Amino acid sequence: MTEARAAHDDTDDQLASWSALVTVYQSVLHDVVAALERDAGLDSGVFSALAYLERAQPPHRLPMGELQQAMHPRYSQPGFSRLVQRMEADGLVERRSDPADRRATIIVTTRGGRKQFRTANVVYADALRVSFGRHLRDEEHAKLATVLTRVVDQRRSAARHETRST
Repeated sequence: MTEARAAHDDTDDQLASWSALVTVYQSVLHDVVAALERDAGLDSGVFSALAYLERAQPPHRLPMGELQQAMHPRYSQPGFSRLVQRMEADGLVERRSDPADRRATIIVTTRGGRKQFRTANVVYADALRVSFGRHLRDEEHAKLATVLTRVVDQRRSAARHETRST
């Protein structure tokens, strides 16, 4: 096999795996978003922001810039600001000054926001189980998580290296 043919086959395999991943993601996301809206009364953007805040260290608080970066490219800067305003108006989050940097804003989940997240997270987990989880065996889930985590880790490592090089 020529080098050009081998490269073409690698590209075909990469495109096929990426296409399958995107197709699964989009169809599962459709089901999960519908369940969140129907059964938890929460749109997926609000749920995602609350989930990032839940996983933050320390929990329930993130600098606004970090949360915006996590939500990018789904939300532009103006769209993200409107999302936070809506969540604040609904009593799910509060904005606070960062004591370490008065120019920065910290987004903090309220007690009501944490309660809403816990309720929605049950709906989310159930929808994932039905739309995705039941289609794979436990060992397949473990293998898929390992492979995808490796991609995430390598991308993060490359980004850190790029940042230090510039």
